[in-house]
Amino acid sequence: MRAWKWMAMGLAVLLLIGGAAAWVERAGLRTWWVLRGLKKADDSDRDVWVARVADLGEPAVDGLMECLDGDDRARANAVAALNHLACSWGADDPRTADLAARLARGFGRLCPRGQACLLEGMAGWLERQPSPGLVASCARLLGESAGNEETLGGALELSSALLRHPHACRARRAAREAARAGLRSPSAENRLRAVRLGLLPGVDLLDEIAALLRDEDARVRRAAVVAVGPSEQSASHEALLPCLHDPDAEVRQLAEDALKGRGLTPEQLQLGKLLSHPSAMQRLRVVDRLMASEDVDTGVWLRRLSHDPSPAVRAAAVRLMSQQTAIDLSDRIDQMARSDPSEAVAYLARYYLEESRHHRK
Repeated sequence: MRAWKWMAMGLAVLLLIGGAAAWVERAGLRTWWVLRGLKKADDSDRDVWVARVADLGEPAVDGLMECLDGDDRARANAVAALNHLACSWGADDPRTADLAARLARGFGRLCPRGQACLLEGMAGWLERQPSPGLVASCARLLGESAGNEETLGGALELSSALLRHPHACRARRAAREAARAGLRSPSAENRLRAVRLGLLPGVDLLDEIAALLRDEDARVRRAAVVAVGPSEQSASHEALLPCLHDPDAEVRQLAEDALKGRGLTPEQLQLGKLLSHPSAMQRLRVVDRLMASEDVDTGVWLRRLSHDPSPAVRAAAVRLMSQQTAIDLSDRIDQMARSDPSEAVAYLARYYLEESRHHRK
C-alpha cells in the first residue's frame, strides 16, 4: 500500500508540474499572440489590442520594449499600450514607478526612434501628481537622452513635464542642457519647445533665447519676442527694434507691444522704427525728426545713430552732434575722429572738434 501511495503522490506532483508548465506555456503563447496583434494593429483596431495588452499587465512590458525597436506603427502602438497601463494604474501607483524604472533600465538598448517615442509618451504620465519614484525614473531617462538630436524632441517634452513637479530638482541640469541643445537644433519644432522650456524656473535661458529674434522660422521669432519682450536685461531696445520690420505681421505687432510695455512713447517708437529701418535713406530721417522734436532725449538717439553701418548716416549724426549746445557729445565725436571706419567721417569729426575748440576760445 505504501508503494501505491508514493506512486500516487508522485503522479500528483507530476500532474501539478505538467499543469503549471502548460499554464505558463499557454500564458506565454497568449502574450506572444497579443503582442503580435498589437504590432500590426492600425487605427481601426488599435484600441482593441491595447486593451488586450492591458489585460496582460506587467508580463507584457518586455515585449513592448521590443516593439519600440520595430517600425513606426509598432512603436506608436507600443507607446499607446504603455500609456494605457500607466494611466490605468495612476501616476502615484507603485506599479507605474516600477514600469518607468524598467523602461529606464532598458532605454539604452532601444533605437533612437524608439527612445524618442518613449520619451514623448512618458511626458504624459506626469500630468497628474506623480510619485517621487516615477519622477526619479523619468529624470534618469532625461539624463541619458539629452544631447542626441534624434531624441531631443522627446527630451524637451519630458523636461517641460518634469519641471512642473517639486521632486524634479535633480532633473534641472539635464533639462537645461536639453533646452540649450534645442535652441541650436536644426528643427524649428525643437527650437519652439526649447523656448518654452527656457522660460521655466531653474532653466532661465532668456539671454540665449534672444538670439532667436532673427530665426528663419516666423513661429520661433514670435515665441522669442514673447519670451524676451518684457525683459530689457535679456534683450535691449536695440535688439527688439529690428523686429518692427519683420516680414511677419504678428512678429511686428508683438515687438511693438513689447516696446510699448517697456514705456516707449509713440514718438520714441517711431524714431526706433526709423533707426532700425533696413534703408539708410529712412534712417537718415531720424536726424530731421530729432531736430523737430522736443520730447525725446536727443543725445541718446544721436549716440545710437553715430554707430549706424552707413557712413552717410554717421556723417549726418556727427554734424548734428556738433551743433548741440544743451548736451556735451564731444566724447563721442572724439571717438569717431580717432576710430571711425570711414576716413571721410573721421575727417568730419576732427573738423567739428576743431571748430568747437575755436569757438570756445
